[in-house]
Amino acid sequence: MMDVQVRNVRFDAGKPKICVPLIGTTFDEIIEQASQAKKHADVIEWRADYYKDILDDEELLITLLALRDELREIPLIFNLRTKPEGGQVELTLREYRRINEFAVSSRAIDIADIELSHVDKLGSTFIKWMQALDTKVILSDHNYQGTPENAVLLFRLNMMEHWGADIAKIVVVPDNEGDVIRLMEMTMKAQTFVTLPTITVSIGKLGKLSRVAGYLDGSCMTYGCLPGHSSAEGQIEVEKLAAILAEFS
Repeated sequence: MMDVQVRNVRFDAGKPKICVPLIGTTFDEIIEQASQAKKHADVIEWRADYYKDILDDEELLITLLALRDELREIPLIFNLRTKPEGGQVELTLREYRRINEFAVSSRAIDIADIELSHVDKLGSTFIKWMQALDTKVILSDHNYQGTPENAVLLFRLNMMEHWGADIAKIVVVPDNEGDVIRLMEMTMKAQTFVTLPTITVSIGKLGKLSRVAGYLDGSCMTYGCLPGHSSAEGQIEVEKLAAILAEFS
């Protein structure tokens, strides 16, 4: 498996990196959350779909630059999730593309998290353009209807590699405990199928084990939330998550 280096963080097998999502709706909330999150996070994700001024370029640029300043050397992921992928905002594909390109052009972000289903329409030049500006790309696949068959999950990981992603991410909803174990087994198997570092999450209460299992299955990053600021069901508070992961090291 190839390692991906972003600033001083390596995405590789071993201890999963802790990513804390920021879900503030205003500039002040976002910067306040960033200042809390950086105490425990290896990586910070800005869920820009929560931001009320997402369509205002001037405000967006001010927020991006302030975040970069606040986080210093902590890698920043820009994640603009639309409603069909469990996000907060309705956007046309054109708007989605433009805002992501704007964020990359600001030079404030390190990684863009892009939905696999959009890449079919946006094409590989969209990914290559971001990478040419020194931005790494996570391609994500969200499955809210359940946990697809292993063959389907592995096929999607292969598609992510085919499109030129730096990191692959799969998010599923488990119907039962077996689905959670199966996702973990698939994550282990994936390392012989693709060369990409892989992030896998089984969401909800049932899936909590998947959030701390990276040591065993090779998932290279996990998401922990600030108290009262969860961006997905089953997220563990970051301080607790750091303590649990420390038990394994």
